[in-house]
Amino acid sequence: MQCVVCGRLLKSSKSRELGYGPVCYKKMFGYAPQIRGKPAESSPDEIPHYDMPGQMTIEDYMQTLTGA
Repeated sequence: MQCVVCGRLLKSSKSRELGYGPVCYKKMFGYAPQIRGKPAESSPDEIPHYDMPGQMTIEDYMQTLTGA
């Protein structure tokens, strides 16, 4: 089986399952697939949260839709 992006021969079973080699997978999705072992688990506390100037909350957005 070949990579759907670059056409190179896929060697690992995980790459064949995904249809992408690890380099093309990272280019397409922004991170490399987990090839060996358990997938990395992340808790919501580990995900960074950034406040950006002008950012709306979901409540603010819903008020713009209802006009209230």
